[in-house]
Amino acid sequence: MALADELRKLLDSDVVTDDAEALAAHSGDKWFAAEAPEVVVFARSTSDVSKLLKFASQKKIPVTARGAGFGYVGGCVPAKKGIALSLMRMNRIKEINFQDAIAIVEPGVITADLKAAARAQKLFYPPDPASMKDCSIGGNIATNAGGPRCLKYGVTRNYVTGLEVVLASGDILRTGGRVHKNKTGFDLIGLFVGSEGML
Repeated sequence: MALADELRKLLDSDVVTDDAEALAAHSGDKWFAAEAPEVVVFARSTSDVSKLLKFASQKKIPVTARGAGFGYVGGCVPAKKGIALSLMRMNRIKEINFQDAIAIVEPGVITADLKAAARAQKLFYPPDPASMKDCSIGGNIATNAGGPRCLKYGVTRNYVTGLEVVLASGDILRTGGRVHKNKTGFDLIGLFVGSEGML
C-alpha cells in the first residue's frame, strides 16, 4: 500500500496529499537545497501530529516539520524524502489575556498576525524577524528568531512561557505554563526553543 493511502486511513483524507504540486511546494525553503517529500500532511490539531509521528516512528519513516517555509537554513527541507508535516493549518490564536500578559497560539500563526492581535489588547510582542509578515510562530520558536528589537527586548525564547510538544514517539509533552516566573524543574522550554528540529 502506498504511504499516502496508509496515511489517509490514519488521518482525515483531506489532510494528506501526494499531489506533485504540493510535493514541490514543500521541498524547500529560502535556502538553496531542495528535496521533495513522498507525502505532505497538513495537520489541523495536536492529535493529528501525535498520530502521524507515532505511525512514522513505528514505520521508521522520516518526518520533516514545516511552518511557513521562510527560513534561510534548510530546516524544513526533507533530507530523506519521507513525510513533510505542514503546521500551517494549525493557525488559531486561541487566547490573548491582558491580565496575565500571555497569548496561547498554534504553531501556524503568522508572526505579524500575533503582533497585531497583541497590540489590539494593548500588549506588545517584541520579536520582529524581517519575514514577520510571512513567517510562523512555530518557525520562530524552532529558530529562536529575533530581529532588530532583540537588542533591547530579547529573542523568542524570552517570550515563551509554555509549550505543548509532540515528541517523535507521538507522546505529547506539556512544559511551562501561564506564569512568567516559573522555576519548577528543568528548563525544557529552553531546550526546545531554538532546537531547529534536532530533538
